Amino acid sequence: MAINQTGISQFLVGDYFVNPYPIYRKLHEESPVFWSEIAQAWIVTTFNEVEKGLGGDDFFNQSERIAKASSHLSPDQLENLSHAITNVSNWIVFQDAPAHTRLRRLVNKSFTPRSVTAFEPNIEKIVSDLLDAAMSKDVFNLVDDFSFQLPAIVICELLGIPLEKRWDLKRWADGFADFTASARLTTEQAEHGETVAREAQEYLLELFVELRRNPNDGLLSKIVNAPKDESGDGLTDIEIVGLTIQLFFAGFETTEGLIGNMVLALLNNPEQELLLRSNFDLIPAAVEETLRFDTSVQKTGRIASVDLEILGKQIKKGDSVHFMIGAANRDPKKFQNPDTFDITRADPGNVSFGHGIHFCLGAPLARLEAKIALRQLLERLPSFVLHEPKPTFPELMTFRKPLELWLSSN
Repeated sequence: MAINQTGISQFLVGDYFVNPYPIYRKLHEESPVFWSEIAQAWIVTTFNEVEKGLGGDDFFNQSERIAKASSHLSPDQLENLSHAITNVSNWIVFQDAPAHTRLRRLVNKSFTPRSVTAFEPNIEKIVSDLLDAAMSKDVFNLVDDFSFQLPAIVICELLGIPLEKRWDLKRWADGFADFTASARLTTEQAEHGETVAREAQEYLLELFVELRRNPNDGLLSKIVNAPKDESGDGLTDIEIVGLTIQLFFAGFETTEGLIGNMVLALLNNPEQELLLRSNFDLIPAAVEETLRFDTSVQKTGRIASVDLEILGKQIKKGDSVHFMIGAANRDPKKFQNPDTFDITRADPGNVSFGHGIHFCLGAPLARLEAKIALRQLLERLPSFVLHEPKPTFPELMTFRKPLELWLSSN
């Protein structure tokens, strides 16, 4: 399906992963919905259509995505990916109702605004302790020293996983990011995904045994020791493995990227940093504007359940559709001056946490972590000063975040 528009020719190639937003701008002007040969999927960029698609469970499904994404692999390759595919297939995000409802019900109570607010003193202390350590250095890496560690420690405490395992959790999460978030899964990414899936499963199954012997107050202990429902239906340990990995994977990727992208946006817009420093009441607005301006989750996918039409494009049942959240948040038909980072924006809003039944259950926690992190960073650092090397970004279609961000502590 050859299309000659400039925006399409630049999609997922070259500097796209460094800065996709100029390409999104061209796509809004030229081809807001198009077929991508690289992704083997329809690409949807407009706010209204993305929002409708994310909530359109009568027209799209999630449960076929893993099979579709790995359909180009050989039967032998698929057989060798059994741990990774089984694990990811048990994530809430890849489930449709009623399985989605069953899994989400188990964890919802731990992520309500009330439950998250009760954890606020813990987050304040974690942030303070991390900044104490980071600022003992003249120059520190915001990512490794802070923005990764904060959500890692928080999710470990919530789940009841020993804190010393957070580095393994991070390594496993990165492996799953490559496995699930690339435009086209490579053999190397698939093999690495299988390796981390095996390691994570082995550790978690041993942990479940220990939690049944010695329960704690963490969410994971509550899940593995939960009584079966009235129908006698309970989760298998393999299902709990998948659920657990999605919880720490989502916690890392969303919040780590949100904090890094927020500080980077303020570095690139010093007048907004000065405005924020003069009025801390704008911190929640700064978090929301970062979610709109440079979201850490750039897209989410669906499979069409029926034949349908989006902005004149005929989409067939079984086609993959990628809803480009990062592009939707910069839609000029939705936002005035969409490419301007403005923490006093009169038309706020975003679809960064999704929409409908798959709305991110960790959204209240991510927002709270980001607000506390930003306030303490502003209190502790007189200004944000970037040091070399310049930030780099992963070549992933789904996630966008700086891999390193070096700041002066003086």
